Amino acid sequence: MISVRVPATSANLGPGFDAVGLALSLSMRISLDRAPEPFVEVFGVGADLIPATPEHPAYRAAKFVAEFIGEPDVSFHLIQENSIPPARGLGGSAAALVGGAVAANDLLGRAMAPEDLLNLVCDLDGHPDNAAPALLGGLIIGTLTPEGIKSVRLEPEDLGAAVVVPDFTVSTSAARHALPELVPHKDAVFNVGRSGLLLGALATGRYDLLGVAMQDRLHQPYRAHLIPGLEEVISTALEHGAYGSCLSGSGPTVLAFTPPEKTDRVAAAMREAFTGRGTEAKAWALEVDLAGARVEPPGEVAARLPEPVA
Repeated sequence: MISVRVPATSANLGPGFDAVGLALSLSMRISLDRAPEPFVEVFGVGADLIPATPEHPAYRAAKFVAEFIGEPDVSFHLIQENSIPPARGLGGSAAALVGGAVAANDLLGRAMAPEDLLNLVCDLDGHPDNAAPALLGGLIIGTLTPEGIKSVRLEPEDLGAAVVVPDFTVSTSAARHALPELVPHKDAVFNVGRSGLLLGALATGRYDLLGVAMQDRLHQPYRAHLIPGLEEVISTALEHGAYGSCLSGSGPTVLAFTPPEKTDRVAAAMREAFTGRGTEAKAWALEVDLAGARVEPPGEVAARLPEPVA
């Protein structure tokens, strides 16, 4: 059986809408072996929300890999051990896709080239902002083109990531439907300028610019009604020393970049901002995951959810 550890991801990062994603030090493990017929087991965080059937995203990705390399009739025994809260804007579905694809490719002889594997998982997920950093680790700026994904990978240093996960879900469909078909030209200009500043700040270590660079007018204002307290949580993060803060993906998780020595404090303050409004939440002090998806040795300890910040 092949086991693959895959990190959670945070997409958008403010104005980097559907183009920028970051791997975080939460993870899941996908284990895969050949089997006479499909068999899927799911354990860990949110197991009741994840299909234990061949419709599981990791199983579907494994089958796509098998078809790509000429074994369309193979069946798998798949085990997911999960520490990524599902339906919270932390890229759990993309991580599962990546885990299934990487495990199947390794199990079936590594017939897919890395570039083909990257294009496959990004196509399956629909865009690269979660799938690419889950596969490659670090910070990925990328876009899908007719010729495949075009991307740049960065490795931000000395950067903490506080995340607060409120105890409710936001469906991706609802979050997408909240967005207008047309936006004011001035708002598009606002985001374009901040997107450039965001990438420059992360590439050069000018994290002091993130407070401005992570501002957004194209998705957070339209989704704020789905996450009561969003603006307060973001402002609380900044008041307690975060460089910048934003909605993670489509939410409801909120992310803040911090100096490493302040990550615990910022995470706790963000949690208190939610609980002060009567919303239960958990918060974690995380790091940037630079490894991405990696095949683990047999017998490796299962992925565990880090202890939440009090």
